[in-house]
Amino acid sequence: IISVFIAVIFFGLGYITSKSHKQLCPQTTNEQKGDFQAGWDAAKQRLSEVGYFEPFLGETQEIKTINGQIETIKDNIINLKIRLLEPLSDPELDSRVIEVDENTKIYKSISKDHDKLRQELEEYRKALEKYVTQKEQPNEKGPVSPESFIKQEADLSDIAEGQQITVIAEQDIKDSKQFKASEIIIQSEIIEESEN
Repeated sequence: IISVFIAVIFFGLGYITSKSHKQLCPQTTNEQKGDFQAGWDAAKQRLSEVGYFEPFLGETQEIKTINGQIETIKDNIINLKIRLLEPLSDPELDSRVIEVDENTKIYKSISKDHDKLRQELEEYRKALEKYVTQKEQPNEKGPVSPESFIKQEADLSDIAEGQQITVIAEQDIKDSKQFKASEIIIQSEIIEESEN
């Protein structure tokens, strides 16, 4: 919360700077949208200079997975309100247009049976203990922690407005307003453990 508050302050300073620049040099600015973008860019640059949000401001970082809530779905087009990728990302990219075609794989995320998951976790714990105490090769990979859910095949008809989904693309989608999904995972609600 504090970090977001700081980001808002820096954005305000950047916006004020751009407005002052417009008054001093009116020939170098165009419309209000240009002022907003100038303030936005100034805020991002200032945050980068002082070291805030360095992990978020890396221009070379690729993003191929996003999460969000479905606003609308019509035919094979999904409008998705995403979770912010970075504090000062372009507000126009808060919503994305997702294209679905015959090559898009769709799954439901189903929580595992609690007893089965407990058993897998116990087996993992034992395997991890053995790996730590008896490891012979320094680069040998250890046991993999079990997932708490399984992926079940689904189709486009299983997707509905209001659902939380994860969308995966083959290309970098950090700055893409519209793109084709290679995979969609419908986030199912966690199944409550039944009373005995």
